Amino acid sequence: MAKRRGNGEGSITKRKDGRWQGYVTVGYDPEKQQPRKQYFYGKTRKEVQERINEALGKVQTGTYREPSKITMAEWLITWLNDYMKPSLRPTTWESYKTQAEKHILPALGHLRLSQLQTSHLQKLYNDKLSDGRADGKKKCIGCGKLSSKPNLETCEKCGKDLKGSLSPRSVRYIHVVIHAALEQAKKEGKITINPADAVRLPSLQQKEIQYLDTEGVAKFLAAARDTKYFPAYYLELATGLRRGELLALRWKDVDLKAGSVTVNRGLVRTRQGLIFQEPKTPLANRTINIPPDVINELKFHRRRQMTEMENAGEAWENNGLVFCNELGQPLCPRGFTRNFERVLKRAGIGNVSFHGMRHTYAVMSLQEGVDIKTIQENMGHHKAAFTLDVYSNATAKMKKEATDKIGNLLASCLEK
Repeated sequence: MAKRRGNGEGSITKRKDGRWQGYVTVGYDPEKQQPRKQYFYGKTRKEVQERINEALGKVQTGTYREPSKITMAEWLITWLNDYMKPSLRPTTWESYKTQAEKHILPALGHLRLSQLQTSHLQKLYNDKLSDGRADGKKKCIGCGKLSSKPNLETCEKCGKDLKGSLSPRSVRYIHVVIHAALEQAKKEGKITINPADAVRLPSLQQKEIQYLDTEGVAKFLAAARDTKYFPAYYLELATGLRRGELLALRWKDVDLKAGSVTVNRGLVRTRQGLIFQEPKTPLANRTINIPPDVINELKFHRRRQMTEMENAGEAWENNGLVFCNELGQPLCPRGFTRNFERVLKRAGIGNVSFHGMRHTYAVMSLQEGVDIKTIQENMGHHKAAFTLDVYSNATAKMKKEATDKIGNLLASCLEK
């Protein structure tokens, strides 16, 4: 005969959705004149039993704390400011804050932490996947152009469909913020389980990278040759630097004799303005060799900059930057990108972002037979496997071309 449970020892049952549910009596509500129960959920009976036993132990020793009445909004703001802000880079913290303000708080902020269920989170993610842009704009699935016209269904530029949904990657980023905030709340006993553990996240689709082929590079350089940012574009194609890394370069980071540049920081825009910050990982600190033609272009650029410095006089800000405005100040990343886009248009090239120049460097390196380890190190990737994964489409195309060349060679041998 099974042992009968004592008063307050809880009860465990299996739910229709396959999960296990249990509860334990944690006190008595004098107003409602009934016991207060705390529910626990888990994938297995054992998991729920362990949580019940833990709660019972705290009840018996008088250390049990009931779930907090704090709301999701109150906790998320506290978590962002007190836990994350001191430990995150400014840009990362602002990105977390943006996800909270635009996507999380409007939908979930009013709920108590103790009320928050997996179903609430799942609905949020599903809604964002269907029509979740907070700015009301729509993005073309073809060229990526944004449109603010609510009734427009197709892109005015390329004719493909417009969608106001967030990408699976963006939804997963929202989940990262929610899960981390709730995990901290769980550690502190404000909630007993993390409801974000059980959601079903959208699958990530491998996004095809955009880059310039050899003909595209030639067209771009021809169109950019007489522009003020040509040295920056030329260096970019030779190194694959991130935009922020390129704009943060100082002359002391450039060795014109040895022919190399050293990356040790990046320029980013925050709500407080432009700032320089350290790379995310140690691997992002790196030294890259540059070809002789690029070195010569940088020498010419240095002489032109010295003339600008003399013309500016006392107004010149000596930041030591390789690429700056006429007063020595950091270039606005957005303005720099707009100039790049104008050059693309002049060259008759579309569908390539400035980040596509980084991809162009990697693909050109692969095509010229540079080993993947060198490319990984030059680009600051954490692993060569990641580099291979990003450029899998390009390498597959090169393998096909190599196979065709071998086939043609063998065919010519047979004819002889």
